[in-house]
Amino acid sequence: MAHEHRAKGYRRRSLLMGAGAVGGIGLLGGAEAAFGGGSSEEEGEPLRDLPEVRSKGGLLDYRLTMTASTVSLGHGRKAHVHTYNDSLPGPVLRIRPGDRMRLLVRNRMLPMGVPLNALPPLCATRPGPAEAVGLARGVGSENHSTLTCLPQTAMNVVAGKTIVQLDSITNLHTHGLQVSPEEPADNVFLVIPPLGSHQFAFHIRRHQPAGLYWYHPHFHGATAHQGFQGLAGPIVVEGDIDEVPELADAAERILVLQELWLDEHGEVPNAVPLPSGGPVPFTSVPAVPTEWLFTVNGQLTPEVRMRPGEVQRWRVLNAAPHRLMWLHVDQHTLHQVGQDGVPFAHARPKPAIMLAPANRAEFAVRAGEPGRYPIYIKAYDQGRPGGARPTRLLATLVVDGPPAHGRLPTKLVRPPRMPHQPVVRRRKLVFKGDISGRYGLGVRFFIDGREFDQGRVDQHVEAGTVEEWRIVNEDVFQHPFHIHVNPFQVTDVRGVPHGDPSFDADPTVWWDTFRIPPLGEFTMRTYFHHDLPGLSVYHCHMLNHEDAGMMGTVLISPPGSGDPSNHLKFTSAGDHARKR
Repeated sequence: MAHEHRAKGYRRRSLLMGAGAVGGIGLLGGAEAAFGGGSSEEEGEPLRDLPEVRSKGGLLDYRLTMTASTVSLGHGRKAHVHTYNDSLPGPVLRIRPGDRMRLLVRNRMLPMGVPLNALPPLCATRPGPAEAVGLARGVGSENHSTLTCLPQTAMNVVAGKTIVQLDSITNLHTHGLQVSPEEPADNVFLVIPPLGSHQFAFHIRRHQPAGLYWYHPHFHGATAHQGFQGLAGPIVVEGDIDEVPELADAAERILVLQELWLDEHGEVPNAVPLPSGGPVPFTSVPAVPTEWLFTVNGQLTPEVRMRPGEVQRWRVLNAAPHRLMWLHVDQHTLHQVGQDGVPFAHARPKPAIMLAPANRAEFAVRAGEPGRYPIYIKAYDQGRPGGARPTRLLATLVVDGPPAHGRLPTKLVRPPRMPHQPVVRRRKLVFKGDISGRYGLGVRFFIDGREFDQGRVDQHVEAGTVEEWRIVNEDVFQHPFHIHVNPFQVTDVRGVPHGDPSFDADPTVWWDTFRIPPLGEFTMRTYFHHDLPGLSVYHCHMLNHEDAGMMGTVLISPPGSGDPSNHLKFTSAGDHARKR
């Protein structure tokens, strides 16, 4: 169960920092400006633990209800958002390799955030190009008017395809878990309508690496909107790395980093997002006042407490739909032990860790001298209008109390290895966006010049084989590439901006999400597990990009089945059936 605690005997200490003390941003006399309005000297609530549920006897059987909630963010702020089981973020699910996991997902979401000053664009729906969604080419021109699109609007309402309706449809993705992409497991083509429910059943492979994974909605067209609500929750697979003595002795903390895009009523705007400059990276159509809040475990700038010399194990998830988070803990080294759920062979000391949306990092940290230390994301240009996103304070590390003598890990466990098999095929995928407006309202995004179409198979692969994919970026956006089911190793990265130390291209590290440098590329090698055939997807994990078309399908055929194009036909949107 969730519980909160407040350390006793706390004595406030001043932490004076000169220029360069926090990544060169110069906080002396300007902490609030440097941290976007927050200050590490302002006391926050203790970081809260999230509710947990653990498998018993090899089974986790649980219900996740998506419902409207009013949540307290701290500092007197509240938000009115959708949550899993009234928890922001959702409960922690703890399982082990070989377990079965049954999740009953109930959709009880209600329309929220509908602008009161105007309805969303009458002809606007998501997803799809202009012709498919009723947006005439040349939005805003003399060829487009409310009158001309009223018939299409009526059809969209009847078909349930308006923005308000689409944003209330959902499903579930278990991000990073190496599970079947087929029904009743990680089927992201599934539709759970409002008031609907669905029983998921996952078999966790015995070779599933032990680490941090997560769950979130994945209904195409609504992923970003539901991500901005904070609909996400951690999954912890326990296993061999938890038996490393230094980690077993350390207190564990799970930190879920989220960004909430809220209007003046504390709700996520139910509108079309458009990129913009300024402190809020999006404007909405229709335009409403909005703000951008960053939370840790659903809290604004909480305090993480440690004793001097104490070692804690932090599992950190970037569940934000859009923001790259370059994580720093001032004056502390992060001893990383795992990436995207897969443990390392040896701990890797780092001054900071970059987390693209969906990335997870697990590390040990040893507290320094007594004081208050900012936990923050450093300003970084991820390739969007307005330049670098600003430095933001996430939390404060408060070091106080009697000294401890924690031990840092060095040698860990044997990580998975790429099978010694030949590369059977090499592919090239090109990511590119379009801001011209000729494809309809907002920015459109493409892979190989095409928007997502779930009635089309984009890549055919064979289970049990190794392939290399070259992922090319023709944008200034740093698109985080994610593929479901099968993790990958990065063998080459090109086009990293000069002087940017945030890219990690160690070929031994396993990823499920890796960002493409602006106007650059990387090459990844992956093994398609022999026992996990089915239809799945790959996409940009800036979720507004995915919603705007930057996703493709990959059909994984059973081993030895030859050309998989003969094994699938689509009967309707979101529904597919195998030919026998």
